[in-house]
Formats: sequence, C-alpha cells, structure tokens
Amino acid sequence: MLFPYTNLWQVFLQPRCLQLFLAQKKIAQIDVESDAELASSLDALLAQIPSRLPFVDSIEFILDSSQLHYLIVPWQQGMNTPVDRDHYAIAFHLQQQGQASGPMRVAFTDYAYGKNGFAALMDKDIFELLGVAARRRRLRFTGSRSQFDVLWRKACRSMPDDALFACMGPQQSSFALRYQHQWHSVFSLHLPTADTQTQLETANRLTGLPPLACFVIQPDADGFVTASFSDASRAQENL
Repeated sequence: MLFPYTNLWQVFLQPRCLQLFLAQKKIAQIDVESDAELASSLDALLAQIPSRLPFVDSIEFILDSSQLHYLIVPWQQGMNTPVDRDHYAIAFHLQQQGQASGPMRVAFTDYAYGKNGFAALMDKDIFELLGVAARRRRLRFTGSRSQFDVLWRKACRSMPDDALFACMGPQQSSFALRYQHQWHSVFSLHLPTADTQTQLETANRLTGLPPLACFVIQPDADGFVTASFSDASRAQENL
C-alpha cells in the first residue's frame, strides 16, 4: 500500500498516571509511583500500541501542569530572533525562581511585538525521554503540548481579548488570564476540595480584574472535558 492510513496516538502525562488515547478514546492507563519509573512506565504503555510499518503512526504527549513551568514574559526591546526570546524567557524564569535548574525547552503562545508573551518551559531531559520512548516503538514523535494548548484549540476560534483560562486538576489547577488584548498573569492554586465554580471565582478575585469569560479544561476517567463559561460565576454550556 503506497498511502497507508496513519494514527495519531496521544499520551496524557499526569503526576501519578499515564493514559493512552486514540481518536479521543482511552485505550490504556498505567499508574506511576514515582518520577524514576516514568521511562519504564512509558515503555509498558506504548507496548500496547499495535505494531505497524516503522514510523507510519505518530504520537504526541500532553503534559499536566505539574510537568511545566508557565510564565508571562514581559516584552523586551532588542529580542530579534526566537533564540533571543527563548534565552530571555529562561533567564527570566531563573530570576523568578531564585535557583539554578537543568537545561529547559521553551514554547511561546501568541507572542506579539510590544506585548507580554505566554511561555511554557519544560525539562529538556523529560522531552528527550519522550522522544526516545516514541522512537523505540518506531513512532513519529510530533512533540509535546500543554493542556492550555489543547483548551485553546478546542474552545477558541481566535484568542479572546479578555478571558480566564483554567486547567483543572485533582490536586492543582493552573490559570492564565488575558486582559486588554494581552497576557496578564499565570498562576496555580492548590484547592483540591473546592469545586470548579469556586476555583474560577477565587482565581478571578485574586487578580483584581472584572469578571472574565472563562474557558476550562479538566480530565475525567475517559479523557478531557472542555467547558465554556460566560463569566467566573455562571456556567453557560459544554462544548
């Protein structure tokens, strides 16, 4: 067959769980006791993908907020190339953390001249580990995505001028806010006993901004649930 059909497999990396999806259907799940078991757990999970011709099928990894560092990067005059921009984001992150870290990869979202940028940083060793696991199973490694990226693609045809985006989790939820046409802030809250509505109201109140349109993504037993809210106090519809 000259043009075989291809599958796009997805793996959702959560703090203590790995889930394998195909066409938005969960195929398998493996619990992970510690970070040291990530490589072996990935191999066990990907072994459940049927063998096909080498590098016909592809795979991408969706990362939980615990695997990433989110950052609002202020506009800096003189950043002329993507390399300049990435180096500045890493330096800005290290300055905020106040401590050194290992090599990191940077991905920007909606970066515009003269405006704040939204960046996600991940450990370069983890990124390489994912690539090795994919190639070991002869899958094309398409890279990694954040839950925010999944949310934007599902819920937003274009980036809103003013909005609150939320990635909800059982132990930690992450929030990114846009206000007056640019990124305003990003932060996480640990409110495991609070429901989604309460967390949205708390996040919006902490920023001191008017009630914003809300877009939410949260995992359930079978995958991601995405919902759109008219403001931080009232649910409007499910997507």
